[in-house]
Amino acid sequence: MKFGGTSVADGERIKNVAALVKAGKPPAVVVVSAMSGVTDSLVKISKKVIDLPSDVVEREVDAFCRELLIRHREAAMEAVSDKKSRSRVLEEIIVFTDKLKVALLGVGYLEDLSPKSSDYILSFGERLNSLIVSGAIESLGLKSCALTGFEAGIVTDSSHGRAKVLYKMMKQEVSAKLKPLLEDGFTPVVTGFIAADEKGSITTLGRGGSDYSASLLGAALGADEVQIWTDVDGILTTDPKLVPDAKLIGTLSYVEALDLGYFGAKVIHSKMIEPAMDADIPVRVKNTFNPGCAGTLIVREQEKIEGIIKAVAIAKNVVILTLTGVGMAATPNIAGRLFSVLGCANINIMMISGSSESNLSFVVSESDVDAAVGLLEAEFGEDIVNGLSIMKDTSIITVVGAGMHGAKGIAARIFTTVSDAGVNLIMIAQGSSEVNIAFMINNGDVERCVRALHDKFIV
Repeated sequence: MKFGGTSVADGERIKNVAALVKAGKPPAVVVVSAMSGVTDSLVKISKKVIDLPSDVVEREVDAFCRELLIRHREAAMEAVSDKKSRSRVLEEIIVFTDKLKVALLGVGYLEDLSPKSSDYILSFGERLNSLIVSGAIESLGLKSCALTGFEAGIVTDSSHGRAKVLYKMMKQEVSAKLKPLLEDGFTPVVTGFIAADEKGSITTLGRGGSDYSASLLGAALGADEVQIWTDVDGILTTDPKLVPDAKLIGTLSYVEALDLGYFGAKVIHSKMIEPAMDADIPVRVKNTFNPGCAGTLIVREQEKIEGIIKAVAIAKNVVILTLTGVGMAATPNIAGRLFSVLGCANINIMMISGSSESNLSFVVSESDVDAAVGLLEAEFGEDIVNGLSIMKDTSIITVVGAGMHGAKGIAARIFTTVSDAGVNLIMIAQGSSEVNIAFMINNGDVERCVRALHDKFIV
């Protein structure tokens, strides 16, 4: 059972989570995110202190840690009713905030925030919250303990910021560390998002890390189900902010969910699907605030529906980079070198298109643009590449549905609908799974495009 930041945002909501855990099928492993907004605030303060004068650093860090301590202490006072558990949780919260203070002061005085230091600082949001959630569960009469992802057995390499899981080692470690606790009647509360390398140095799993943590643990333990508890009823047919009558999708296949998560569905992250899919464990997306709703069930079987398309996903904050140059045609392995140099820097290429041997376009996240440009300029000289163009203010629109596989004329129908809505296509790609078609449009056309597709294909 994984609970996101909004589900554990304060003491009252944490009490609700504890009640859901008790009402569920024991034994369960609980995975928690930081309280909503805490991770962002940790990112902000860690970057801020490196630019502050030495005499200001201590004052800023003191104020930040005091505010963080107060928020978590208030949550613990409300959520943890058992006096013994509450006393222990409050003491541990103070210990953790003191450790965070030391780390932030060190970063500020050295004026250097390394990826390793950043991971350590960001870990405190989940570590603080896991203490409170575990205490709240204890207060309802269950045995519980708070663990970091590493203490639960999740081992990674040392790629700080986007660490890669060492699967074989992790499966053995998770089984050895969690199964005895479960057999003894404990409900482990594990920090999402954070793990550690073989030496014990804290690492983070990147965007969507808490969902990923839950899926990894579920797969390693052979769980009956991985539940992602969030603040919506499940996965919807599209963004309800754009289409108010977006509908709940009852069932999705792993492949459909992968594509939706990869191309912008915020409820799930694509990388959390793979461990569950490999272990053939169902994933259920549920609403913490409406637990009676069945939610969305993600399973192996692909279900075709009458409307063919099940959902329309939107990925914003993306940029198209285009390499051009006549020298590219005569130079072998241009694409391979491009993939390699960006991959080694953990920069993900979301889409790629090449209309000729002297033209190669690809899409990256807006946050990766500066790094990507610098790497490409260093890798490819002027004798090969005449120019590197950047197109911003674009979005990826992806239509997903198992019924698209083998359906005649579906691409024509999709693009006719987009054209009739007055929307221009910039770039097109179809996934190898044949259950999605993705294309790029200008940001200003997103709402019009999504509404047209939803009205046409989703009934």
